[in-house]
Amino acid sequence: MSLRLTLKEALRGLSANKVRTFLMMIGVIIGIAALISIVAVGQGAKAKVVKSAGKMWGTNPIMVTASAGGPNAGPHMGMGVGVGAQTLVMEDLQAIEKEVPNVRKASPGLLKSDVQVKYHQQAKTTEVFGITPEFREYRSWDVDGGEFISDDDVRSLGRVALIGQTVAQELFGDADPVGSSIMIDNVSFKVKGLLMARGTSPEGSDLDDRVMIPVTTFSRRLYNVDYLSNIVVQLKDVSRMDETASTIAAMLRDRHHIVPPKQDDFAVRTPSGVVRMFAGTSQTLTLFLGIVSAIALLVGGLVIMNIMLISIGERTREIGIRRALGARRKDILNQFLAEAVMVTLTGGLIGVAAGVVVARVLSLMKGMPIVVSWQAVGLAVAFSVVVGIVFGVQPARRAAWMNPVEALRGK
Repeated sequence: MSLRLTLKEALRGLSANKVRTFLMMIGVIIGIAALISIVAVGQGAKAKVVKSAGKMWGTNPIMVTASAGGPNAGPHMGMGVGVGAQTLVMEDLQAIEKEVPNVRKASPGLLKSDVQVKYHQQAKTTEVFGITPEFREYRSWDVDGGEFISDDDVRSLGRVALIGQTVAQELFGDADPVGSSIMIDNVSFKVKGLLMARGTSPEGSDLDDRVMIPVTTFSRRLYNVDYLSNIVVQLKDVSRMDETASTIAAMLRDRHHIVPPKQDDFAVRTPSGVVRMFAGTSQTLTLFLGIVSAIALLVGGLVIMNIMLISIGERTREIGIRRALGARRKDILNQFLAEAVMVTLTGGLIGVAAGVVVARVLSLMKGMPIVVSWQAVGLAVAFSVVVGIVFGVQPARRAAWMNPVEALRGK
């Protein structure tokens, strides 16, 4: 029997009992819809991480932090003033600039968390960063109003500050903060500029909840520290980032007299490392939920097989008549196998559409980005066909090998 006639007979058989056909589809629809929506949300989360990392890291620098965390740890982990290692110093920065060939510029940085900032009666706890003017370049982060910190501010230990949008909103409301005086740990600072809004980091922290002051003011006037929280390294050739990161790590181990198994008192981090960490977490969760969806598909396949076995028991006379009219076992086998594949394929296509709708609803309700992957759609459709073949073979074989005489008797 030709393929066209096989499909026609399969469609006729499925149309004869629409409720039963829908019940066979429902498991596949749920499994595929869950798979598509999970992958869309997972890919969207990965894209958001990459975008957020771009915001946080700017023009692909390497960051050396004063901490014993791994290279993929969070960018602020253990590097604040008063916590973690305190062995990263200006001499390390100078050595990086002089001894590592691919380094264009190295800039010092300091950080202190849980700092109280006041404006009149308004107070807020935030993070304070000690920076240099290069911060604007390597982070691609400018001001919306006022001016950025200058070299003169660094040289003169100027008591000037840049404040983030969140800090400005909580202290000043809708008023323009530029030119006002704020207190940072009871030291007066003039607000020189209002930072551009940057949103959230890959860690989920608010990048706009911060204050920035000249690094020299931070270290010598405000907190009296002689070490650094971080060194940001800009490269001549970005394509050699991993190689340069390894060179910096080796040089710092030598300078700090670190020999295995002694743990590093610093971490060298790259944008790609941070993206891999957060993307890896997202992929692990996506994989887990994908397995749950696959289990739902397998359960749907078992439901299809059981309902088809029941259907074959009800259609024994139909099978017997077809055999008596000349249908071969192969024709019967192909018909019922086609029915199984048509059910799962149709269910898969409906599931894909439902999954996209669910993902978009989640995106609208929760503000999550989604990325509908055509590879995932193709995989879902292919998986639907495989489920139909695998779980349709046994019922189709039973129908094909049914004794024609007994089938005509309805046994």
